[in-house]
Amino acid sequence: MKSPTLLPHFSRPILAAVLGLVVAAAPSALRAESDDFDDGNDTGWTRYSPLAPYGVSGVFSFPNGGYRIQTTSPSPNPTALGNARTGSLRPGTTYTDFYISVDIVNWNDALPQAAGILARVGTPGLGMTTGYAFTWSRGSGATGGDMDISRIDGETPHGVTVTGNDKYHFTPGQKYRLVFIGKGITLEGRIYALPDVTTPVVTIIGDDTKPNPYTSGTSGLVVYDNSSAANNLSDTTFDNWFAGDIEPPKLTYEFNPSFHEFIIRYPLDYATGVWTLQGTPSLNAPVTWTDLSTDPVDGKYYYIEPADSGNKFFRLKRL
Repeated sequence: MKSPTLLPHFSRPILAAVLGLVVAAAPSALRAESDDFDDGNDTGWTRYSPLAPYGVSGVFSFPNGGYRIQTTSPSPNPTALGNARTGSLRPGTTYTDFYISVDIVNWNDALPQAAGILARVGTPGLGMTTGYAFTWSRGSGATGGDMDISRIDGETPHGVTVTGNDKYHFTPGQKYRLVFIGKGITLEGRIYALPDVTTPVVTIIGDDTKPNPYTSGTSGLVVYDNSSAANNLSDTTFDNWFAGDIEPPKLTYEFNPSFHEFIIRYPLDYATGVWTLQGTPSLNAPVTWTDLSTDPVDGKYYYIEPADSGNKFFRLKRL
């Protein structure tokens, strides 16, 4: 018997585990959507290259099932046009409150770049884009780097004052998950060092207290030259993008040796009318998920699975 393996939602499951926990949200009327880029395309995305008329286009590719976004050249006129930048937007769904996550799985560590998540985007285009951003900045040296939450007015970012330590270095070869959350004017950014999606290594929170905060818009990804000289490129690879209007609950497990069983739990404040627990014995296609009955105990929903029942994988599906 092996213990369960906890997996980040939308990551690739590990079949060697007797019990795998997969938190997943299916696209629905409640507006949750995802893309793992395993299909090798960005269908559903709109590529965003505001400096393309000036020769600075984005390059978009899909190495190893990721979404690599690069700029082709530095800005030809940083004073008039700003630094080189590009990205990709999801125009199909508009969010007010939002929960958006994406993994950064690779980057060119020699470039003084920044990359991250866009939210509540409006009027995208050169000198027009509005919304918010949560970005990682490469910094300088072997220990540099920080995280920023920004308000974007006419494509110009203005830092939001945050609480929490925003200094963090990304180690080459390590993968990270960025999470950006918005509830009204309150904005929160988190970083997880994968595969741990339980305890963030960075959490920063701030309010947009300026007049006329942005209340709704679409989401997306962005990379840009973050050098003071504006003479560099950017190159970051993303994976496992997810967006919804609420934060998905996290599944946890406990082994009960007295009864030789696993107990699967998730928070009680996620009503059964929003999420349902599902299980399957195999993740080989075609996968058949079965709804499971849960009971409320001590502030959580729980489900019991005998430890000798063979391979079993679980997910929470949004209805």
